[in-house]
Amino acid sequence: MTRPTTPWQRSFTPFGLALLLFIVYVLKSGGFTSIAALGIFNDALPLALAAVGETFVVLTNGIDLSVGSVITLSNVTVATLAQGHSSVLAIAAALAIGAGAGVLNGLIVNYVRLAPLIATLATSSIFLGIALFILPNPGGVIPTWLSTWTSGSTHSIPYAAIWLLVLLAIGWGLLNRTTFGVKVRALGGNEAASWSAGIRVNRMRLLAYLASGLAASFAGIVLAGLTQSGDPTIGNVYVLNTIAAVVVGGTSLAGGVGTAAGSVLGALSLSLISAVLLVSGLSTNYQYVVTGAIVIGALLVHAAHDRIGSRAPRARAVTAAET
Repeated sequence: MTRPTTPWQRSFTPFGLALLLFIVYVLKSGGFTSIAALGIFNDALPLALAAVGETFVVLTNGIDLSVGSVITLSNVTVATLAQGHSSVLAIAAALAIGAGAGVLNGLIVNYVRLAPLIATLATSSIFLGIALFILPNPGGVIPTWLSTWTSGSTHSIPYAAIWLLVLLAIGWGLLNRTTFGVKVRALGGNEAASWSAGIRVNRMRLLAYLASGLAASFAGIVLAGLTQSGDPTIGNVYVLNTIAAVVVGGTSLAGGVGTAAGSVLGALSLSLISAVLLVSGLSTNYQYVVTGAIVIGALLVHAAHDRIGSRAPRARAVTAAET
C-alpha cells in the first residue's frame, strides 16, 4: 500500500509552525537576543533528544511511555556517581542504564507480547522507583565541563543550537542512509510484508527501543548539565511532551512515516510556545492547553493530507480505466 504523503511533506507543517511561533516571539519581544536564543535552545535540546529516540519507536507502530522515567534515572545516576567517581564513568553508567531500559522494553514487547502502551507504562514505574531510591531529593554533583558544554555558548551561539544540528545530522543519517532506517519504516508501514521480505522484525523493533532508551539517557545527562543538579522528578513533563513533539513533527502514529528533523522542529516549536507565553505575560500553565490544541491540529492536518493523497491514486486508476 502506497503511503499518501512523504515524510518530508509532513515535515513542512512543523517547519511552518516553528517559523510562525518565532515570528510571533520576535514581534512580542521586540527582537531576538542571544540570551533569548540561549533559553529557547537550552529548553528544546533535551526534548528534541527524547523526541528523536521516540520517533524510531513510533515509526515501528509502537510507543515508549518510559522515556520520562529513563530521563530521570539517567539524570540522578550522573548526579550521584559524579560525586565520588569519574565523571566519564558516571555518564557511561547513565548511557548503559538507558540502553538497558530500551532493551528491556523491546524484549517485553517482542516476546512477552504485551502492548507497547502497557509494557512501557509498567517499566516506567519501575525505572522511576529505582531513581527515587538512588536520589530521593534534588542534589548531587555535576561536572563543570558538562554544564559548560550544555548550557554555555560560543560567539553568542548556544552550544545547545550546535547540538541540535548534530542531532539532526545523526537522525537524518540513521533514517535515510542506513538499512536500519529503511527497515524500521518498512516495519511500521506493513509488518506482515516486512516478515515476507525477510526483515528480522523482532531485531528491528528491539533496536528501535534501544535507540529510544539511549536518546532518553542523553536527554537526562543534558538536563543534569543544564540544571547543574540531579532531580528525581525532572523527567515527569517529558512523557507527553515527547509524544507531542513527535506528532507535531509529522510522524504518523500508525507507523512508517516520519523524520528526525520533524521531531526536532516539533520540540523547538514547543519550546517557542513557552517563550511566546512568557513574553506575552501569560502563565506558562497555558502551555498545556496550547500544546494539546496544537497536537490535535497537527493530527487533523496529517489526516487531511492522507485523505487528499489517497484520492490521487484512485483518481488516476479511474482515469486509466476510462481511457
